[in-house]
Amino acid sequence: MNARFCVFAVLLLLTTKAHPASVHLVNAGTSDYVIYHEADAPSSVALAASQMQDYVLKVTGAELPIVNRPGDKMISIGDNLAARQAGVSLAAIPWEGYRIVTRDSDVFLVGRDCEAGQLTPNGGTSNGSLNATYDFLERFLGVRWLMPGEHGDYVPKSADLWIPETDLRDAPALLNRRVPYLQQHRADVKRWCMQQRLGASLYLNHSHNWRRTIPASHFDAHPDWFAERGGVRIPPTGRYKLCTTNPGLIRAYADAAIKYFDQKPAASCYSLSPSDSAGYCQCDRCSALYETDPNGDLSVTPAILAFYNGVAKRVGKKYPGKILAGYVYADYVFPPKKTVKLEPNVFLTWAPSFDYGFTLSRSELQQQWRELLSQWTQVTSNLSYYDLPMHIETEAGALNPPGLEILKLIYPNLQRAKMKGVYVYGIEAWGRAAPLNYLLARLAWNPAADVEALFDEYCAKAYEGGGDDINQLFRLLDREVARHYREYPKARYTLTTDMMRDIYAKNFAAIEKLYRAAESKVRDSDAKVRLSMIGDNLTVLHWNLRQQGVLEAAEESTFHLSDQAFSAFLSANRGSLALSPTMVNDPPPSVRSKFQVTVAPRAKHRDPIKPFQLRGDQHLVLRPLGDDRVELKFSRVSKRGKLVHYAVYRQDASEVASGLVSDTEPIGWESDQADYYHLVISADTASLMVTVSGAAWAVDGKLSDQGLHLLGKVTPLYFYVPDQTASFPLSLEASPPGETASAMLRDPGGQQVASFDCSIISVDRQRIEVSAEQVGWWQLDIQAAASGVIDDVWIKTEPPLSGYFSIAPDFALEVQIQETGVE
Repeated sequence: MNARFCVFAVLLLLTTKAHPASVHLVNAGTSDYVIYHEADAPSSVALAASQMQDYVLKVTGAELPIVNRPGDKMISIGDNLAARQAGVSLAAIPWEGYRIVTRDSDVFLVGRDCEAGQLTPNGGTSNGSLNATYDFLERFLGVRWLMPGEHGDYVPKSADLWIPETDLRDAPALLNRRVPYLQQHRADVKRWCMQQRLGASLYLNHSHNWRRTIPASHFDAHPDWFAERGGVRIPPTGRYKLCTTNPGLIRAYADAAIKYFDQKPAASCYSLSPSDSAGYCQCDRCSALYETDPNGDLSVTPAILAFYNGVAKRVGKKYPGKILAGYVYADYVFPPKKTVKLEPNVFLTWAPSFDYGFTLSRSELQQQWRELLSQWTQVTSNLSYYDLPMHIETEAGALNPPGLEILKLIYPNLQRAKMKGVYVYGIEAWGRAAPLNYLLARLAWNPAADVEALFDEYCAKAYEGGGDDINQLFRLLDREVARHYREYPKARYTLTTDMMRDIYAKNFAAIEKLYRAAESKVRDSDAKVRLSMIGDNLTVLHWNLRQQGVLEAAEESTFHLSDQAFSAFLSANRGSLALSPTMVNDPPPSVRSKFQVTVAPRAKHRDPIKPFQLRGDQHLVLRPLGDDRVELKFSRVSKRGKLVHYAVYRQDASEVASGLVSDTEPIGWESDQADYYHLVISADTASLMVTVSGAAWAVDGKLSDQGLHLLGKVTPLYFYVPDQTASFPLSLEASPPGETASAMLRDPGGQQVASFDCSIISVDRQRIEVSAEQVGWWQLDIQAAASGVIDDVWIKTEPPLSGYFSIAPDFALEVQIQETGVE
């Protein structure tokens, strides 16, 4: 785990193809060479042989047979007897490393390979011979894997192929190389990642793990394990926090990790990382460890590292060779002021959250980044890196520039700091950021690579005759994004209205001109497809700029589409690699559940609906009123860079309609005898108000374990308490002291039963006793608290209640779950 494997490529001799020691692999489109690997070689070696055969054929037209016996003239792949007899050994070659060697008329590609089911000593995998093959194809055939899919390869043509006399050794500088958020579920993306030699001989799991390890169900028995705030142990919801100094909690967490390793002997790593966001424990023991960071903010680092050490020490007694990994991030991103000696099995993942987005365009944060990198490397050598420093989070089609200057800052410094791993976000919409995704993958293997040269080559090869124009386009955006982040100190990694106006609307005409110039010059069919992926995102961007009213003369743009045409465009591109994959593609589990729904009688005690704002993903259940048309109108839609999609399903989960949520376009359908319908809204952080006609309806409060999420504007909520309910838990949640809320709970007779207050504590959870006379519809009236303001508010019921709320009391719908959908 502590070993340092550096890139060490030594090319002993590169000669011209006329040199007598060169290997003439293909001559005028023909070859008498074979590709050899042992019959029982690892599957990665067999894949390497297949990839070699495919790409030699594509480049030269010569198809080399794959054989399982050495030939007179051969490309030998894998660590086999023929290679060893030729003197090509793997001595001193690290995991994932390889050699490429010419011997007489043969070529040997030999790497450290894992057998089926085999793991490296650090729990990872190694496909060294496959890595050698991809290097060979790039280095000697000129192949490039520019992006996933059938149009992603750059394959030059040559009927002759010479391999100069070579003895080359290479291995990755980083033992764990991941570029997440590339649509990794797709087979073509998985293959592309292999072609870029992404992988890990060191397995690390540093995900937020507190909720999985210490579930909220432990609260009733062990409230002292959970965070205290305002003198009260807070009921766990959402991204709840633990009391890191509690001995029982440390013991329970260690026991959970030990149980995990007991059940999975091959596992090598368990995550210690806290849940995301703020809200750390304020008990006396935890608070005594906290510090003030250099920016004057709270730093909980000493408490978090003490927790990591406490758990790791207990686990290490039984499993000294296992890794306990954890973030240093957010409120614990700064090293402690006093030296802390970490347990040898603790592995830190530094995630400098202050640099998310393009904030490293600011010189003061560049300096802070360098200082912290140096400081953390003094704390431990067990260190990996997590970041999204060139990431603009959006589905609005805004092109994401590569951040060339930031890349040149980060990667060489990571290598000098002897980082063991890198986990830097890519962009799922390849049409927004293909150059960035490519650069991240290349730099993961070789952090010292020439960023400018890589980018220039990418544009030239990916976009052919239009490469210069696309190069200029992305460099323009690189400059403008950097300028914006320097001029707007609050800009982070999420697309804002200011960014849409100041970067994208301001420069849209220039972007459009460069794109159309490139389009006019491209002749290669694959390059045309790659270029069109950028165009698809510019279509999305234009529509969003027009929706926000920030683009002058929007109708004159060549990217202009009517709302109807734009919706059809999105439907036609469903599942595209080019666009953000956020459309509702499959019915979620809630839609596959079976419900009993009952339209409520007219409520005796009801209040008028007030303007309200639902935030995040939503699931509505709707029961048509007779044969009337069901119609929904949306208002107050705040998209926050999202394309907010909807899908309507019948009770059998068959789709009725789908499209984009819009302030101007209602959605509706004719009732077709279904007992009820589902409306699913994919909104993420977006918010909206909905008005329903022609149906009784209820909204699901179980999509998040925090409950139904309201933003800023609230209205009374109604929920049904069925017969034989003895009691039920009900929670109100806010984020005091700034964001607060209170509520009054009334029973079906209109009597106040309980009051809730989140002006001091974040979660007010109460168990409500129910008498036989209180069966029926209850009202929760959410109000402003005595201090603070209403902003993000969550309301949650727990079993035995169903978790569904009605907002319109005259059209309330009782929803009872009969059969839960299966994931």
